[in-house]
Amino acid sequence: MWIPMERVFDLGTPGPCGNENDTYVSNDIIFKVNNLLNSGSILRLFEKVRMHNEIFPDTFYQLHASTGFDGRTIMPILRQDLVKDAEPTPQIAIDTYMAALGFNREDVVGRYSNPDYIVWDLIPRNVLRDRDGDIFVVDAEIKKK
Repeated sequence: MWIPMERVFDLGTPGPCGNENDTYVSNDIIFKVNNLLNSGSILRLFEKVRMHNEIFPDTFYQLHASTGFDGRTIMPILRQDLVKDAEPTPQIAIDTYMAALGFNREDVVGRYSNPDYIVWDLIPRNVLRDRDGDIFVVDAEIKKK
C-alpha cells in the first residue's frame, strides 16, 4: 500500500522523532516512517526488522505501507504495538535483561553480543519498562556477526 507523503499525518499524532524515523501514534499503535538513513537500503532495513522480530518478539515490527516523494524516494512505514504507561529502563536493568537473553555486555554502554548477533543503542530511551517491570526493546541497531 502506498500512502502519499501529504497523508502521512493521517497515521496519527506526531510522536518523538530520531535520525531514522518520524513517528505517529494512533490508539495502541506507533507508526515509524523510516527514511533509510541508518540502514542505507530497504533490503538492509527489512533484514534488521527480521532480526529484531527474532530477538525481541514482544515488540515485533510489521510493514504497514510505504510513502515517499513520487519518483525520488521510498520510505517504509513500520507499525509496532505501543507500549503504554512505560518509562525509560535504567541501564542496569537493560544489562540484566540482555544477559537473560544470552547476550554479553560489551565495553560500550548499550552494546551486547552473542555468537550470532551484535545489538547496540540499547539505552534507556530505546528500552521501555512498564508498571509491572516488563521490559520492551522498541528500537535497536542489530547486525549479524
